[in-house]
Formats: sequence, structure tokens, C-alpha cells
Amino acid sequence: MNEQGEYWRDLRTVLAVARSGSLSGAARQLGISHATVFRHINHIEEKLEVKLFERNRGGYCLTTAGESVTGLAEKFDQDLMVLERQILGEELQPRGLVRITTTDTLLINFLSPIFADLQKTYPEIELEIGCSNELVNLNKREAEIAIRPSKISPDNMVGRKMADIHVGVYGRVQDHQYLLENNRKVESLNKLTGLNWIGPDESLAHLRIYKWLQDNNLYAQVKTRYNSLLAVADAVRNGGGIAILPCFMAAIDPTLLALKAPLEEFDNELWLLTHPDLRKVGRIRACMDFLGTAIDKKRHLFEGQSETVRDKL
Repeated sequence: MNEQGEYWRDLRTVLAVARSGSLSGAARQLGISHATVFRHINHIEEKLEVKLFERNRGGYCLTTAGESVTGLAEKFDQDLMVLERQILGEELQPRGLVRITTTDTLLINFLSPIFADLQKTYPEIELEIGCSNELVNLNKREAEIAIRPSKISPDNMVGRKMADIHVGVYGRVQDHQYLLENNRKVESLNKLTGLNWIGPDESLAHLRIYKWLQDNNLYAQVKTRYNSLLAVADAVRNGGGIAILPCFMAAIDPTLLALKAPLEEFDNELWLLTHPDLRKVGRIRACMDFLGTAIDKKRHLFEGQSETVRDKL
């Protein structure tokens, strides 16, 4: 222990003896031995070259010098308590910038109201939301938190899987009234032939949706193509045809009907992630806890099990 550390240690010991009136009482307060208290008192008295206590049968009584040193120790102790309260207050009211990255489909269809509630709960936190279908590098501090689909948790990240993401074939409710009347879904893809499909264009050829349509000989029926899943969903909503969509995009929309869901080959997972070095930072921990709780309450939407969807089928 350095000299300053020893000085504060000895001042705390002096204060404990002054408050308790005995070495044994001070030892109980500080959680140290009787002999250690005695050694600390001798150490500071030798250093200051002054006697701080009178030893008598009634215990330890402060000398005039001891009263002065105890007054200084009391001030240090009070300042330390103020500092601890300030630190605790900052933990209870986290503040500062938190950058979150997610996909446009998750943001528009699911996360926007959650982010609004997060900011209301922690008004001193500033949120910076980035939309990208590319995996932002948390290692390079391009963002502090990531919420995105992935089959596995990326290396060197910490967090948790929030939900299974299911995918289905969706159409507009009023265009498929017969399904509602018969309380059933399409069991075979063959029954979807002859319908107008909406799908991704070649700029989204890397998506499994694009490959699935090709493999099932359905891409020739895609009469309208978009470079955004948000646009695909909007086209279905407006009667343009049927399309493959994540269940969470359709579950909250009463105009959309699941014709066939789920398509197991599209199953994915939703992860909430941060960098290991950031998980104990107050504002990051507060955001992670809030987001985890909020997303968990709505995880059924990702599985296409919302009450809205069940009521429609």
C-alpha cells in the first residue's frame, strides 16, 4: 500500500476508535483484528509525532490533537459518502450516448416504439440508431449494441438469443377470404401456383427468399420485384400479390393473412449483443436490460403467434 493509502487507512482507524471508544469496537466496525487496529494507531501517532488517544480503564479518549485529526477524518468520511451517492445516482440515472445498430425491417416493424419507451425511461441517454443489413463491427466501436437476425452469436460478442424468427407466405386478408371462411391455411405450395408473387430483385439475390423462389420454380411468377423487404410487405398490403415475409412483419398487421407458415428452411434467430468490455458500463447495461425485457414480452410476434394472426385464421 502506498503512503497515501496508508494515511487514509489510519485515519479511518482513528475515526473508528473515536466513535467506539475501544480497540475491540473499532475492530468490529472495520472487520479487522484488535492487533491490527492497535498497529494502525501506533503508526499514525509515530508519523505525526503526536499522541491521539489517552489510554485508561474506560477506554480510549481523544487528546486535543486527536480531536483535530478526528475532525479531518470525519470530513474525509463525509466527502466519500457524498461521492458514493453521486456515483450511485449516476448508475440509477444513466446518461450519455448509446449507438444501436439493427436492420430496417426490425426497426420499422418492431423496435421503434421500444426505442421511444427506452428514451422516456432514461431521458439522460441519447440514442443513435443505425439501420444496416450488414453486421456492424462492435469490436471497432461502430456501435455499442446490436439487435439483429443471426443463426449464431458472433464471435467476441456477449448477449443472448431473444427469439426464434419464423417466416411464412402472406397475402392480403380481403384477397383470400375463402381461407378465413374455411379456417385453414394452404398446405401445399402447389396451391399457390397461378397467383401473383411479389419478391426481391436481383440486388437481393443473396437472400434465402430469392433462392427459395428459384428452387421452388416460383420466381417466374414474381410479377413485381423490389430491392427492399419493406417495399415487398407494402405491396402485399396494397393488393399486389403474395410474398414471403418474416412473421414479425405481418403479425401486427390486421390486413395481412398467413397463407402458409412457418417455412422451416427460413428459421432464424434474433440476438441482442454488445461488446464484452461494455457490458458493465452503466448506460449500456441499462439499455441492454430494458431492451431484453421489452423484446422478450413480444417474442411471440417473431413466431407468428400474435392474437391478431390467430384471430384471422
